[in-house]
Amino acid sequence: MLLKPQALKQGDCLGIFAPASPVRREFVDKGHDYLRRSGYSYRDAGALFARDYHIAGDLNSRLNDFVKLLTDPDVKGLIAARGGYGSMTLLPHLDYALISGYPKIIMGFSDITALQLALWRKLKLITFSGPMLASEMARAGFVNSSLLWALLSGADIEVINGLFSAAFESQDIEFLRPGSFSGRLLGGTLTIIAALAGSAYLPDFSRKIIILEDRGEPLYRIDRSLSQLRLSGVFNNPAAVVCGDFSLPDNRDESLRLKTFLREFFADDDFPVLLNFPYGHIPQSFIFPQGGRMQFECRERKISLLEAPVTAR
Repeated sequence: MLLKPQALKQGDCLGIFAPASPVRREFVDKGHDYLRRSGYSYRDAGALFARDYHIAGDLNSRLNDFVKLLTDPDVKGLIAARGGYGSMTLLPHLDYALISGYPKIIMGFSDITALQLALWRKLKLITFSGPMLASEMARAGFVNSSLLWALLSGADIEVINGLFSAAFESQDIEFLRPGSFSGRLLGGTLTIIAALAGSAYLPDFSRKIIILEDRGEPLYRIDRSLSQLRLSGVFNNPAAVVCGDFSLPDNRDESLRLKTFLREFFADDDFPVLLNFPYGHIPQSFIFPQGGRMQFECRERKISLLEAPVTAR
């Protein structure tokens, strides 16, 4: 059974949690300002500013923060403060039965990919791959706000589809074996997905549209992660693969070679592949429901939701 969260309404309270790397107060404050300007209130997790080595607090404090916000009747959705690393350590300790009783909006990306894919694998819960409070929301002009609030508030699907299709306006997108394809859209940060391979938290990607991005990884690590997914069977039978932005370290030669490498990596496959899709650690990134059923029409440059990702309140 598919679990959908309830739509947001103006004025709703959003819970801010930090399941991964530590956050800085100055960026949290800027994210708070963005939410207020957008018409929403917020509630910070109790241990939001904690630090335990390289992670935002110890395991118990991060788990407790997540559960408290999830079960708080005044909190209508959860937004991760930032990515980095740490979400994966939560996965075997989450009470998935409890979470299933509180299907709220959960949004983030980057390291939060691990949490989102685990919630899909265990519960078929729709979450949102989108901006985080102390990173994207803290940077002026970084968030695709029209798409964000249309998706989370359950706006008319035709409105959302127009905003989705605007992603195809980028002339940098390259189509390998273009056509129309549909399926549930799943993915996120490549190295995080690869790290889930062989675990009980990696979803079945058969007949799914797989979307991938990453930041700061040199080409050989991108190669290694893609190869790990291929060896794990992830690319055996997808509906398509959509490659977003891969912001390589400051190495001009590798950046120039990336597109050629990706073409060659997927050259012998028979499914559609998109390159340079505007999704990732970039301004105005594509935002999507993890597990949402969608259709891409490459020649018409149209992207459509085939079902609402949230339920009405």
